[in-house]
Amino acid sequence: MAKKVKADASGQPFQYPLKREYKEPDWTRLPGYKGVSKGQWESALWQRQHSAKNLKDLKDAFGPFLTDDLAEEIVRDQKEKATMSLLIPPQMLNCMNEKNLKNDPVRRYMIPMSSDRHTEWPNHPKASRDSLHESEMWASEGLTHRYPTKVLAEMIATCPQYCGHCTRMDLVGNSVPQVEKHKFAAPPKERYEAMLDYLRKTPSVRDVVVSGGDIANVPIAQLEAFVLALMDIPNIRD
Repeated sequence: MAKKVKADASGQPFQYPLKREYKEPDWTRLPGYKGVSKGQWESALWQRQHSAKNLKDLKDAFGPFLTDDLAEEIVRDQKEKATMSLLIPPQMLNCMNEKNLKNDPVRRYMIPMSSDRHTEWPNHPKASRDSLHESEMWASEGLTHRYPTKVLAEMIATCPQYCGHCTRMDLVGNSVPQVEKHKFAAPPKERYEAMLDYLRKTPSVRDVVVSGGDIANVPIAQLEAFVLALMDIPNIRD
């Protein structure tokens, strides 16, 4: 019987569990959110309106916890290596350990600094603009048909937040110095109708993954109309 080995976290740059007491309202520990009410914090609209989009927004949120050297490295990464622009809602910033931002894993994922990346390979050596080769398999713009019975419908090219290492960085988000983002050529209504037309003509497809970007950014009336139209296609089951 194989011997069980307990994982040793002592060598990790970030230690779990967090050594701080959680007290609600938890977010008020951050300088930028001290006066934010529970109603504001729990409002999706408020979160969107107060998302961090640049260094100033990050400084406003974290105050002195965002050190000058970390700030400089974030700016350098955005200029020289980043494939995604900054867009981080307050709730995600609140998930970071403000007292150890440099090593915090959520910060490293959402807001990479220059030294987080390998000096020779700032991104994966096999990475490409469209690492998943989705656009090569578009049956119509935004509709990837890779598997016989399954398709991916990319409804929108934006998200409520941008992860620092997005696998759809070719399409999602704003352009950055390293990547001029691909833009959908057709307006949403035309793209959605083209997707539906293809699916009506392709009875082998039974499973449609509705994605983006993030469908949370699709106006509810458009999303509802698209999903209802999918349900009217006899071969679509999932």
